Amino acid sequence: MISIRQRKNADLDTIVGWVPDAAALYLFTGPRLTWPLSTEQLSEMETEQNLSAWIGASSSNGRPVGHFDLTQHGETFRIGRVIIDPAQRGQGLAATLVALAVAKGQALGASRITLNVIAGNLPAIRTYERIGFRTSPTSTDPGVLAMELLL
Repeated sequence: MISIRQRKNADLDTIVGWVPDAAALYLFTGPRLTWPLSTEQLSEMETEQNLSAWIGASSSNGRPVGHFDLTQHGETFRIGRVIIDPAQRGQGLAATLVALAVAKGQALGASRITLNVIAGNLPAIRTYERIGFRTSPTSTDPGVLAMELLL
């Protein structure tokens, strides 16, 4: 079981540790951040208007097991930078974390939630589809799949 809380600066080293190489970074952030990932890069992203960063924490010990961020544009929220601790993958935590992200957006007034995912990231795409996201024709990058969930 996991719960979410706002990300703290103390979480940044943990998140950086989940990204072992440039390929993993690309799946996490697309071309937005550069290898090697640093805590400074993650911290700078939080200065963006209407962006909030979140941690999925283990209910048993409070340790971070995942991360996502939300960006609000009116009643549309965008989920970004979803990652699960590599040591915790394969337990269904990604679906739980994304469902919690959707619930947080909904609690904040979202009527629509969007996200982008690297087109070849099949585990992530399947996770998003299980939550109810559908492909959207809005992507202008052939390497990126745009998805949306209407609430």
